[in-house]
Amino acid sequence: MAHDSRFPAWAWWIIGALTILAVSILIFSLVLGVRAGQQQVEIQRRQQIGIALQRATDFQAEGNLQSALDEYQKILILDPSNELARQGIEDLLALARSGQASAMLPTATPGAAATASPLNSPTAPPAATMTPTSALANYWATAQSAARAGRWQEVLTNLLLIQQTDPTFHAAEITDQLVTAYVNLALEKDNTDNLEEALALYEKALALKPTAEDIARERDLIEQYLDILAYTGVDWPIVIRKLQALYALEPDYRDVEQRLQEAHIAYADQLADEEAWCMAQDEYNQAISVVSAPEIVARRDAAQTQCQLAAGATPDPTALAMLTPEATDGGVNQGSISAPPVFVDPGGGPSSGRILYSAADAMSGRSQIMLQPVGKNASAQTVLADAAQPALRNDGGRLVYRNLRSDMAGLSAFDPDTGLQLRFSNYAEDSLPRWNSAGSRIVFASNREGDRRWRIYVMWAEQNGGTDTLTFGESPDWHANADLIVFRGCDESGNRCGLWTISSNGANAAQLTAVPADDRPHWSPTGSFVAFMSNARDGNYEIYTVDATSREVTRLTDNPALDVLPAVSPDGRWVAFASNRDGAWKLYAVPSSGGEARLLAPVVGDLSNFLQHSLEWVD
Repeated sequence: MAHDSRFPAWAWWIIGALTILAVSILIFSLVLGVRAGQQQVEIQRRQQIGIALQRATDFQAEGNLQSALDEYQKILILDPSNELARQGIEDLLALARSGQASAMLPTATPGAAATASPLNSPTAPPAATMTPTSALANYWATAQSAARAGRWQEVLTNLLLIQQTDPTFHAAEITDQLVTAYVNLALEKDNTDNLEEALALYEKALALKPTAEDIARERDLIEQYLDILAYTGVDWPIVIRKLQALYALEPDYRDVEQRLQEAHIAYADQLADEEAWCMAQDEYNQAISVVSAPEIVARRDAAQTQCQLAAGATPDPTALAMLTPEATDGGVNQGSISAPPVFVDPGGGPSSGRILYSAADAMSGRSQIMLQPVGKNASAQTVLADAAQPALRNDGGRLVYRNLRSDMAGLSAFDPDTGLQLRFSNYAEDSLPRWNSAGSRIVFASNREGDRRWRIYVMWAEQNGGTDTLTFGESPDWHANADLIVFRGCDESGNRCGLWTISSNGANAAQLTAVPADDRPHWSPTGSFVAFMSNARDGNYEIYTVDATSREVTRLTDNPALDVLPAVSPDGRWVAFASNRDGAWKLYAVPSSGGEARLLAPVVGDLSNFLQHSLEWVD
């Protein structure tokens, strides 16, 4: 029986695929190897240039000008466009033309073409025509005259000639003046960006005066900066690490701040090209923390979105689940947070809605925003970390809050549907944001100005939105249906302090209460009353309401503990607040018309520093 020895078609397909994969891996490895090799070659080339520059400077300082010329020529072979080497050669030629080079040149060997060197100066007087004593005096006088004129290379040349002729001649003064000459020459080189030469000159000065801390510091700064330049464009993580160290040591040194931001951006762009989106997002954030710019924020936001898509989830899935609550039939109310779960309270207390609040984590001390459904059988969930003072837009589509991340300090926003986070302001002092009824503008308080006085600001709810200063004051809240802001403040003269109302254009200012300690005003949904807290009416912090028309004040709580941070329920029937009345911080609600306070839920976290936090009751 004949047998068919051919492979089946599927086997050939597998063999072909494996072959292509193996070739691809080999090519990828070769590319990586070539790239790594190129990077190493570039680092070595820069190191060789740096060594040659230092040797050229050393030879020039020692008077061996021909060897200095040779080193500069080596540099031009490695880097034909190197301006430091070209300038060094020009300086040597100028020195030769001045007639000072001949005494410093090496003795020509028999048969050598001495005239071939550009440093041989036919105008230099023969050294034999001068006696040692007269030569020393001439060198010394020339050095002193050059020092007074600030010609430090001439000073250095003549002082070195003195040392070569007679090391004992004014030895101590020569040493001091050499240090001065080296330092001033280094400053000249530093100011013209000839850093390698400046470094070598500082090294010379330190060799003569090792205890000079100011010289050592300048030497170290240049050394670190040159090290950064050597790795720039080759290895961004190393560049960033070295720049961060130099920035911490001397933030105003040269262009370190700019280079640090550019390094973060370049590395972030590289990571984005490699589709390492989450790492790219972090690098963009680091760049923004140095100096914020709209285009970098836009790139960060794009990387953040890709990071979230790559992860297949929003930054905090639990938070989104809570901000998009489950319907009573067990389904999910997609795209909305306006239909909260309903919990039945047999005692007749509030049973619907949710309370957003911030508190410090008991373990880490970091502030976090929590969401607590109102009802006995629901527990709080974390919405955002490193965040405080939440305020939800009327349509539930965006949460504005005070961002406490060091690289995002200011006011930020969080979109429940997408998990997108936006930055509205860059001042860490900005606090207590509240929405207008249209959801297009935000009012907030800040002492960002140089006089550190609290002011009320209004801004457009968008990145880099325009900000207007409204008045002096703090703790603002925007009416749910009208263009009217309530805040804690005083009149224009700084008197009649208490709660005030004002339009967003600064008009219609009116006093609502007359007790300066009244604070944290919160409008009722219809604007018929304002809830607030005060510690100057009855001896400690209690919760009150004031009628917006009659100005009549009603006390809602009466307890020796702290009752703080009022928030009115969406139907206006209740006022929530935080209290430590039983030794631990908990959320309570009291009827807005007065009555018995009801326990809602324990606070997850600590509210000892309650003035840094806030409550809001939403649908």
